[in-house]
Amino acid sequence: MFRAMRGLFSHPLLRFLGSRGAFYLIAILIGFTMTFLIPRAMPGNPVDMMLQPQQAGLPGLGGGTSPGEGRGADFQRIRGELQEFFGLGMPLHRQYIDFWQRLFRGDLGPSYSFAMRPVSGIVSRALGFSLALVLPVLLISFFIGNWIGSTAAFSQRWGSNSVYYASLFFSQMPFYWFAMLLSFLLALQAGLFPFYGWHSPELTPAWNLGFILNVAWHYTLPFLALLAGSVGIWTVGMWSMTLYEMRSDYILYSQQLGFRRRKLRGYAKRNAMLPQYTGINLVLSGLIGQTMITEIVFGWPGLGTLGFRAVMNRDYPLLMGTFLVTVVIVLLGNFLMDILYGMIDPRIRTGYVEGS
Repeated sequence: MFRAMRGLFSHPLLRFLGSRGAFYLIAILIGFTMTFLIPRAMPGNPVDMMLQPQQAGLPGLGGGTSPGEGRGADFQRIRGELQEFFGLGMPLHRQYIDFWQRLFRGDLGPSYSFAMRPVSGIVSRALGFSLALVLPVLLISFFIGNWIGSTAAFSQRWGSNSVYYASLFFSQMPFYWFAMLLSFLLALQAGLFPFYGWHSPELTPAWNLGFILNVAWHYTLPFLALLAGSVGIWTVGMWSMTLYEMRSDYILYSQQLGFRRRKLRGYAKRNAMLPQYTGINLVLSGLIGQTMITEIVFGWPGLGTLGFRAVMNRDYPLLMGTFLVTVVIVLLGNFLMDILYGMIDPRIRTGYVEGS
């Protein structure tokens, strides 16, 4: 039994997955710790943000020798009680321990800026809106970009090269600038798409065709803004890798044997795709950051808009909840891509190391 278990854990793929899993566990620990520390390093205090109107304009509440003194004393008393209620008056190490205790219970706390609603429910709703942008853009750009890159590299025709250079141009543009450009030209000037929000304000959210089409209408601009830049990333990588494969010995030998061009392109594309799977990790991480900023530009109610509101209101629980979910998505996505790469690449499955 022990020999069988030792043989199982000595499998190259399992060793690879074990090492990657340990790495991501450490990354999660560090990421969660930074999530706890970053909001507390920001200037300002959430309790002061909540009580700022009361501090500035409420009449005296009594209890002092003058209205001003009474107002100041009552404000300090309320401020202290709120800090104690939210746990902000504890030492930093006690807050850190309480943070992990809540996290293991699945309790992210109440949101200061959403009428004390649970952060978990608010973040889970925003997560759905963000994933509705990230996942389609990632998958569609992956297939379109790789197709454009391999076609342009293999055919070397004017039409395919023009599409390649156009996608390269869009990939080099700052995505937030391109998002604002689309918003200005297609929404403000042409009036083809709505300027802001995820549905028209006169409509009540409901599961009917009219409302779904209205949401899709608002969805188009942020989707296009992210897709245009993402396609170019895959196009450039696939173009260079296909050119490399087309000069390989096995392709030249297959040409001498009289293989058809379609068959040669299939061989080259299959081998050129392997590094592209590796790049999914990097593109996913960058795309999440781009999506969060694009959501702010278009008012799409995802994690980016939620995080921006949390920053402006110094809403520590909401900001930490947004960061936590973002960290988990990035690390989980990277881990899944590592598993996929380990299953695709035969060198990892068999333990082959080049040069050994």
